[in-house]
Amino acid sequence: MFLTTTQQGYEVLGGVDILSPIGLIILTIGIVFTVGVPLIMILKGKKD
Repeated sequence: MFLTTTQQGYEVLGGVDILSPIGLIILTIGIVFTVGVPLIMILKGKKD
C-alpha cells in the first residue's frame, strides 16, 4: 500500500476494500490464524 501526501491529507494508492469479498476472506483468514493457531497450541500442547 502506497501513501502520497497532498494538501487534503493522505491518499491510499492500493490495498483492498475491507467490505469486498476478498477483503472479508483476508480478514477471516487473519482472525483464524491469530486466534485459532495459538488456541490449538495451548489445548493440544505437550502434556507433562
